[in-house]
Amino acid sequence: MSQYALQAHSLSKSFGKTEILHGIDLAVGQGEVYGLIGENGAGKTTLLRLLSGLMKPTEGTVILQTSKSFIGYMPQSCRFDDSTTVIDTIRFFARLRKADAKAGVSLGEKLKLTMDKKVRHLSPGQQKKLQMVIAMTGEPDLYILDEPTAGLDPNAAFEMKSIIKGIQDKGKSIIISSHILGDMDEICTNIAIMEHGQLTYNNEIESFYIIRTSAIPMPVFQKVSSDFQIALDETGTITTAKIKREQVPQLILALTLQKIAIYEVIASNVKNIVQEQLHLGRCQDD
Repeated sequence: MSQYALQAHSLSKSFGKTEILHGIDLAVGQGEVYGLIGENGAGKTTLLRLLSGLMKPTEGTVILQTSKSFIGYMPQSCRFDDSTTVIDTIRFFARLRKADAKAGVSLGEKLKLTMDKKVRHLSPGQQKKLQMVIAMTGEPDLYILDEPTAGLDPNAAFEMKSIIKGIQDKGKSIIISSHILGDMDEICTNIAIMEHGQLTYNNEIESFYIIRTSAIPMPVFQKVSSDFQIALDETGTITTAKIKREQVPQLILALTLQKIAIYEVIASNVKNIVQEQLHLGRCQDD
């Protein structure tokens, strides 16, 4: 099996003369969890539909490289046949994938779905749970999840994140779109940021720290940077350090020995990355 579960090359999508996506390149490795972030209208849902095969690209290719021919796709919203029950819906999708429905029924019961209840009587949160059960049917190697916790109450959102974490723990690959950056911190290995139909950032979530200090003279910065991978902002008071957690005390000691006051140390998270990239984008636009 390839080291990649999915590869997309030069994906573009237009509707008439309106280009929605342009030149998207993406490679999702086995066991990676890709967080897709962007404002409404950035093209996230269109990209997920292209990757899932529900929509054809105007240009470019998508290559699925998994042991199973299907993926676990969870749309942002969808409607099932209102006249069917929960258990019949689960059984229907299990037959499509030639899978045993028992696992889906068991998960549905664990999520407190009433098996004999008609789908039209499910709340929005219960609909989301049913969508996740269907996505997991047959245990696919790749999952594409579009806003899986949107509209859920706190308890249901917690349950959904636990399910996704369980999928990750099995070594499955996941592409997940969400506006809730805290969710991304808990599970993502990689982040892709979309703006105006393009990926403006596409990388692993690196371990870095933002350190707020008193002004650091250039000779001190040069001395400390010989031992640590650090960058200084234009004010001379904010240092970005790409270091491991166990190196943090060493860097703090190195700075304090040079009589630099330390005011704050902030561990990296998805919000930091997004803020940094958006700031860089605005600076480049300016």
